[in-house]
Amino acid sequence: MMNNVCKRVFYDDFKDLSNVEKCIEFPTWEDIEKVINLLDGEYVTQIIMDNGNEDDYLCIGGGNDGLCNVFISKNDNEIIYTLINSDANDSLVHKLITGGQEGDFEDKLCVSIEMAKCVAKMYYELGQMDDSFIWE
Repeated sequence: MMNNVCKRVFYDDFKDLSNVEKCIEFPTWEDIEKVINLLDGEYVTQIIMDNGNEDDYLCIGGGNDGLCNVFISKNDNEIIYTLINSDANDSLVHKLITGGQEGDFEDKLCVSIEMAKCVAKMYYELGQMDDSFIWE
């Protein structure tokens, strides 16, 4: 059995009009995938995966309209890498709800939930970003 780098996954839950942050310690990949599938931009709007160090994490936000914003933060937000949609339309802006708040996101900053799962799996297993995708 693989010893995964990811030690925790946090996610918000707005089902009762207030946010109840939930946490799964030592999640399996199936746990992570299940939480990513919950992203809907209404009740579950953000998940954060980390290796036990709160200063280094992967964040996936949104989920409404099947779109997510994904970034990796290093050294307590000193360095941030955002996953880029290489097929973006420069004139499109999407309204995503992340962390319970609506924001405008350029099309290049919005990726499919499937793409988010791909990079989340590498982060889960190795604690790093997937270089087969574009990060900015």
